[in-house]
Amino acid sequence: MFTFTSEHSYNIMKSKQIIILILVIPLVCFSQHKKVTSLVTALEEPEKVTWLDIDCEEISDFKNAITKFGNIKTLYITDCNLKTISLGIESLQDLRLLNIQGNSISKLPESLKMLEKLSVLNLRNNSFVKLPQFLTDLSQLREIDLAENKSLNFYETGKVLSKVKQLDFLYLSKNQLKELPRGLAECKKLKELHIDHNPELDIEQSISVLSQIASLRILVLSNNDLSCIPDSIHVLQQIEGIVFDNNPNLSIKDLGFRLQKLQNIKAVVFRNNEVKHLPEDLSGFFKLKLFDLRGNDFSDTEKDRIKNMLKDTKVLF
Repeated sequence: MFTFTSEHSYNIMKSKQIIILILVIPLVCFSQHKKVTSLVTALEEPEKVTWLDIDCEEISDFKNAITKFGNIKTLYITDCNLKTISLGIESLQDLRLLNIQGNSISKLPESLKMLEKLSVLNLRNNSFVKLPQFLTDLSQLREIDLAENKSLNFYETGKVLSKVKQLDFLYLSKNQLKELPRGLAECKKLKELHIDHNPELDIEQSISVLSQIASLRILVLSNNDLSCIPDSIHVLQQIEGIVFDNNPNLSIKDLGFRLQKLQNIKAVVFRNNEVKHLPEDLSGFFKLKLFDLRGNDFSDTEKDRIKNMLKDTKVLF
């Protein structure tokens, strides 16, 4: 499934129009469970609750009752300004997804290593400086969201991530990155990487690191103030989809030329880039199955020309 979503359940870009059957990734379907947003309601039949979204004011009560919720698979404790999540969370032995985004947490409790089924960990918008080594012992952990953790030591973070054996989705958005941690090259199962909203990121250095990840299929480069695509992008032959949203200085002509060198590219998302015309020669886009151009300023005549020339491509305006 070619998607641009984090946690497979909360949205980054969840439009059905940018979903295409390019890459088949076995997903755990967390959304099949009914979300409960009231602890009072949850306590009526706690054994039936599998997805709980805790209100900040209920956290103390939840801590006292946590042992009653042995079947929770998905837990949200978000935007509560917490500094710790020492809630006895290790008792949730069936937990698969933990979302603690939007807090002030700087350290994960050692007890988390007891959650052997944990698959998705959302740490977005917190105060982490480093990641605990015990994450590498979680054999089912495959998605980590580290966006908006600007205090993270990414050199050390890369070392930890490189040893998370099943890691296939990673979010490093909005972290003021200037370089990618070289440890990422050891993430042998990584399929999707979000490094958007890092306008000072060294793209040449990033490509050098990413070229060593043979499993990588989807790369998100939105809002990175890109002006050109380095010729070295040709080394990313494994890539099937790239997102270039909100890079208005990026030359579309240059993009088409570079894409010709990517043998496996199937989808490009190029939204909100103030583009009015594509180059006369569209051969660089012929191999695409999906070309998302929404949010630009094409005339009807130009739209017709593009569609006529890219007959085998799903073009979205």
